[in-house]
Amino acid sequence: MLDGKMEHLEGRLTPAERTLWVYIQANLETLAFENGASLAAKSGVSPNTVSRFLRRLGYKGLKSLKDELRDEVRVQSLLNPALIERVEQPEDLVAHLNEEIEALRAFAELLGSQHWRDIVARVGDAERVFVCGFQTIRGLAEDFANRLALVRSGVEFLDLYSGVLGQWLDSHNQRCCVILIDIAPYADAGIAFANNCLKQNTDLVVFTDEYGIAKHIDTPHIVTMKTKTGLILESTGGLTSALNVLLHCVASAHKDQLKERLGAYRARVESLKLYRT
Repeated sequence: MLDGKMEHLEGRLTPAERTLWVYIQANLETLAFENGASLAAKSGVSPNTVSRFLRRLGYKGLKSLKDELRDEVRVQSLLNPALIERVEQPEDLVAHLNEEIEALRAFAELLGSQHWRDIVARVGDAERVFVCGFQTIRGLAEDFANRLALVRSGVEFLDLYSGVLGQWLDSHNQRCCVILIDIAPYADAGIAFANNCLKQNTDLVVFTDEYGIAKHIDTPHIVTMKTKTGLILESTGGLTSALNVLLHCVASAHKDQLKERLGAYRARVESLKLYRT
């Protein structure tokens, strides 16, 4: 897309435009957080150069370029040729696991903080809890919703693409908490959904990665886990562990109800003969 448009300008760029183009190429992943003025300042060109360059490429402004790059970067994260290089290198699985451990150590420092206690309180005290995740993380989100529903009532997985959001509509007069799990870089759906929740004054808890969705969401209840550990795909191990800890903390907050819920669960399972004993 962008490279194709640049081919039409090859050999016809001014020195300032070449400088700007080099900067853009080297900073595609952070371009989403720039505006015209900051892009000009960081690349060392004038704001007029930025505007003129974008017009020559056929963009109405920086926003239209960023919108195009969001989809492109998301696709590249899975189709990047460097993924093959990760498995062609001499294997050092211990190093990869150490990266996972470091991510968990960083998360452990959060436990016991007021920030973590606030997150547990939002999830534990809400009348209704909705868990949402898109694309490749949907399975993790749905599994967590099922597990959380075992230790407290009023938990549901919210599928925005199902076309029917009855449970979401019925909760408008209740104290709700939404847990958004999102790891896709520049995930437009997650950002739009999160900001819609905030407009409705819904408590929003976000578990995400280091790609930067937190910069688009104005909520303090965010947990960021490192996912780039050197494996062929970004790891969801840290996120899974963090969600398991949240599950335990919420269960502890509801321990007065937990015995009754687990007893009812066991009776149902045994009556239906769901598990082999």
